[in-house]
Amino acid sequence: MVCPKCKSTHSVKNGHHHGKQRYKCKNCKHQYTKEQPRGKNTKTKHWAISLYVNGLSFRTIAKLVGVSHKAVYDWVKAFSLATYEKPIPQGEIVGEHDELWHFLEFKKTNSGSGKPTVAPPSSSLIGNAGIETVKP
Repeated sequence: MVCPKCKSTHSVKNGHHHGKQRYKCKNCKHQYTKEQPRGKNTKTKHWAISLYVNGLSFRTIAKLVGVSHKAVYDWVKAFSLATYEKPIPQGEIVGEHDELWHFLEFKKTNSGSGKPTVAPPSSSLIGNAGIETVKP
């Protein structure tokens, strides 16, 4: 055992803590337990990502791999952010009209329907949506 504080190899057993063996360094008197490696290896993460690409759900992949569905989601998200290049929008761009939303939200009386409606974008690749008002 190597002391995490002074990197000395002179340590002795010193009881148990939460069911794990505790050690004490003879040089610096630091008490520690053996650190367990955390997380899954890269091969397992790539396997989970390939299962997701082939159509399995996060929860199904999580059951197969033995982790939580949130962990699988985080792996897929990190992989996509590292490898995917966002396309440059071409043609008509749909923007968000934030000022219009605030105007309609705080207006005391609405004429007509006056309800904000989300207009679907022409291309789902850009990921933006506009807010339009519908008047009869």
